[in-house]
Amino acid sequence: MATSAAVITVREFQEMQVPKDRRVELVAGEVVELGNAKARHETVKSRIHRMLVLFDPRGKLGDVFSDTMYELGPQDTRVPDVSFRLKEQMQMPVPDAYFTAPALAVEVVSSEAADELMSRVEDHFRGGSRTVWVVYPERRAVMVHEPDGNARLLHESDTLRVSWLTGFEAPVADLFDGL
Repeated sequence: MATSAAVITVREFQEMQVPKDRRVELVAGEVVELGNAKARHETVKSRIHRMLVLFDPRGKLGDVFSDTMYELGPQDTRVPDVSFRLKEQMQMPVPDAYFTAPALAVEVVSSEAADELMSRVEDHFRGGSRTVWVVYPERRAVMVHEPDGNARLLHESDTLRVSWLTGFEAPVADLFDGL
């Protein structure tokens, strides 16, 4: 649901006065309000965050973020649920700028339409992400998207891996245990 009538740039978006209680992104130059996630969504998000932090507890490979806004193009920002930025990406942007795309973007599905999810995945890749996970708590599954268009669906019996994050392995079942 777009909340702005005019198409604006990321720079104009940064200058907007958005109330602290509103969560928004800039999509194709339009300000879009984000919904508030429920307990299951937040629990899965927390588990993914913890798995990535425990894999690299000292941040030697990179840093893990939650709900961080990324600039993906001149009229696009996105806020993935969880993200991982490699050390090589960690040069600080100019003051008051957003980070560029994370290496790994994770979107936990709440109620998004299929078209919106695909748009999010495409935006992350257009911005430079290496991998995007779309996590489906209700189905207890993860779709792993790669920039070449390949995607693979993982179920609870599978293991989550990232080709460029050597050594990272996590049972998909651990994301949904007890939910």
